[in-house]
Amino acid sequence: MNPSVSSTVVDRWLVAGIPRTMSFGGNLRAAHLWRTLAERTVAVRPTGFGRRGLLPLATAIATTSRLWHRPVHVASTQLIPVIGLPLLRGAVRARALDLHDHPRLQSEAFRLVLPVARSRQLDDLVHRNVDLFERVVVPSASFAELCNVPTEKVLVISNGADTAHIVPAIAPSNPVVAMVSGAASGRGIELLVDAVAAVRAEVPNATLRLALTATGPASLAYLREITRQLSDRSWVSIESVPYASLSQFLGEAAVLAVPHPRNDYMDAALPVKLFDSMAAGRPVVVTPRHETVRIVTSCDAGLVARSDHVDDFAAAITRLLLDQSLRHELGANARRCAVEHYDWSVLAGHLADALLIPQAASTANDPQNASR
Repeated sequence: MNPSVSSTVVDRWLVAGIPRTMSFGGNLRAAHLWRTLAERTVAVRPTGFGRRGLLPLATAIATTSRLWHRPVHVASTQLIPVIGLPLLRGAVRARALDLHDHPRLQSEAFRLVLPVARSRQLDDLVHRNVDLFERVVVPSASFAELCNVPTEKVLVISNGADTAHIVPAIAPSNPVVAMVSGAASGRGIELLVDAVAAVRAEVPNATLRLALTATGPASLAYLREITRQLSDRSWVSIESVPYASLSQFLGEAAVLAVPHPRNDYMDAALPVKLFDSMAAGRPVVVTPRHETVRIVTSCDAGLVARSDHVDDFAAAITRLLLDQSLRHELGANARRCAVEHYDWSVLAGHLADALLIPQAASTANDPQNASR
């Protein structure tokens, strides 16, 4: 137990939704970001997400309440279904919620059309959770603003990378561009394909590797369709890359790309793949989205395309493929910044401090601290 933690550490904590296995995105955030808090407080860790997580949560609360004569502090890595929110009342303190995605806003950003009733249901889910929890943990200040989280509740803790798992490899000799993404429209996959096609006019042997993961039925349909559409482009490969093999996949690329399309949600987003790419010690090329630009420029970890036009994105990729020295310099900067500022263990320590040591909360929310 960390001796610097204040006496509040003797309170009983439940940290709900820490997954047992690693995958991508929000799962990785949940697995890593809350672990230090759970360890420092010897927290009970009820498993499961959504409705499947309600019974373990209810059981853990009931058991702990019988054995403990102080309030039970609950933190959640995910939104709690509305039907389960009454569990977090009475002697239970809803201390902290991780809001790393907004389900309606994200769906709209990925061009999914939701029925009006479903949109209202998702907005209500977010509103009730935010209203109930004392602190709302978000990946960026602009994301909190987009989701209308009250300023006094906001705790900014960036996404990050496991820099012990994602490690640099020997730079490849071939001009390989790569991207890791969920399979969906609205993630910039088509832009990247067109950009690399343009790159090949100057770098004829440039290839593109896409590690795409289906996240649901619509995502699976998209994956099948884009695989069919690109089947005649021999220089593009679409691959299934488990998390255990992610470091190898990233290390086999010369340049890594995060081509978010222009919309308010993507301007506020800080995807885990950005930090995994940086941890791999490769330069990152990004579209001019607010939060990704802030990270890439502050770390000097890659290039920002001048606009969202395919020619500008291609130009940034081409510049890196033709300049080995620049690739190495920016890749080294990316790795160093990921290790020093965006390793999950560093971020998890900031989160635990902010929730357990009162004066640490102001540091965690400081814009300069959040940017580096």
